[in-house]
Amino acid sequence: MTMPEAVMVMAPEAWQNNPRMPAAKRAFYEWASCIMEPWDGPALFTFSDGRYCGASLDRNGLRPCRYYVTSDDRMICASEVGTVKIDAATIVQKGRLMPGRMLLVDTREGAIVDDEQLKMQFAHQHPYQEWISKYQIRLEHLAPSAQHVAIDDVPVSRDRRLRMFGYSAEQLNLIIGPMVQHGKEPLGSMGNDTVLACLDPSPRLPYEYFRELFAQVTNPPIDPIREKIVMSLACHVGPEGNLLE
Repeated sequence: MTMPEAVMVMAPEAWQNNPRMPAAKRAFYEWASCIMEPWDGPALFTFSDGRYCGASLDRNGLRPCRYYVTSDDRMICASEVGTVKIDAATIVQKGRLMPGRMLLVDTREGAIVDDEQLKMQFAHQHPYQEWISKYQIRLEHLAPSAQHVAIDDVPVSRDRRLRMFGYSAEQLNLIIGPMVQHGKEPLGSMGNDTVLACLDPSPRLPYEYFRELFAQVTNPPIDPIREKIVMSLACHVGPEGNLLE
């Protein structure tokens, strides 16, 4: 892959709930989501391969990026305006990078590459929609009987399906249970909530008797209603393709 194409695959735009996105570009992103799990940052990252030099913002857009283009053929990009001292008279263009967008300079051509034009070029490179229609099996295409799970007398704590699908009893009690009861994601805090070493009757290592002080921060979950343009509950099940083939 070229550098810009690899960036598109790793940190895609919000495409699932964007009705204005062209079908070809949507198909590219859907194909890419089967190849590699998208990275949401939050991040503003810069990249270069010797020819292309650019910056990209993840689809949530939670990081700032400002840029100037000057009359002496320079582009200056940073998280804040004023990072580099520059004569205002030389500025011919300025702006900010939007969520999911890419700022790209082709040093071989000596030009700033248009984000939409570049992405549409990659979107038409292969028949992505044809591949998706041919190989992807959706839940609604399965027989109804395959979606039912029989209820038995095995206690939840000993149900083998928990281990099979990677759930623990703690996740059921602290996450799944409250979600079922209240219809929203539960709040939690980061940190070590195990019993203090000085009060624990079991043997503990010497360093566990010391405790690091840190700021207690509660990050509320992203609101899936207000942020629905970037939220998706879609999940791919099955083997991943080889990224290099």
